[in-house]
Amino acid sequence: MDIQAIIDGIVDAGRLEIESVEKKANQQVRAIREKAKAEANQQKDRILKDSRVRINRTQAVIDQRADMQALRMHANARQKLIMIVLERSQANLKKMREKSNYKFVLAKLVSDAVHAVIPSLLHDQRIILHVSQKDKKTIQSMEIPYQERMNIQYDLQSNGGCEVESDDGLVKVLNTFESRFDRALPKIQQDLSIFFEEKITSG
Repeated sequence: MDIQAIIDGIVDAGRLEIESVEKKANQQVRAIREKAKAEANQQKDRILKDSRVRINRTQAVIDQRADMQALRMHANARQKLIMIVLERSQANLKKMREKSNYKFVLAKLVSDAVHAVIPSLLHDQRIILHVSQKDKKTIQSMEIPYQERMNIQYDLQSNGGCEVESDDGLVKVLNTFESRFDRALPKIQQDLSIFFEEKITSG
């Protein structure tokens, strides 16, 4: 074997060794890179997860505050609308005497009040009917049940209606617009609250 062949053999062997070393080195580099990348991704995931948790918590707080504010706004709006309706209703009560059917309404209120008192009276007891001075002509023009047992007093301060009582004052029925409105007020407020809640929510 000549010298050149020996040298070529050594060079070839060296090249193979270098390639082997480079291959192992590249494998290690890839392994290191993949491990580093995996660790980096894990760390990034942890950070993102923590961030998402914080973001979700913050969003939940914001949503809760927004919901509470919306509920307050709805409640305030609903209450304002209810008050407007009640104020207008009370204003309309003051104008009832101007209505063409007021005489019929007053007659109905008086009749109901009288018939409510009668069962509680003794045989010879009289009935006291209290009405407003403003209703004097109207009362005088109508037929009132049990009028023969009745004393009519025009001393009532009211927008309309009457009060009826026994002559000893032990039995009394309030049948004015104001008293009927006050008795109906809880139901009116409940109905208006439901009505306006549906309107606000659907709007």
